[in-house]
Amino acid sequence: MVLPPAFINVRVRSAETPDVHVPLPLFLLWPLLLVLALLALLFTLLADFVLLLAGARYHRFSLLLLHSLRLLADVRGTSARINRNRKLVDIEIH
Repeated sequence: MVLPPAFINVRVRSAETPDVHVPLPLFLLWPLLLVLALLALLFTLLADFVLLLAGARYHRFSLLLLHSLRLLADVRGTSARINRNRKLVDIEIH
């Protein structure tokens, strides 16, 4: 089972200033995203049905939405390091 990311840790390091560490709790946003995703799924299923009846060639918007949510869950474990002008920014998604 693929779990969605729960935290994003952002660290900014600089030679002139003290280090800054900001943990962003994403798990607090998941209930809101679930409600929005269910509403979007309802509308995409309706759009797929209407386009199927109209004979349109592409009527897979609900699959596009579900794959987008899967992609959002697959970013867990991603880390990025940005080094520019004597500043170092680390971003880790857990």
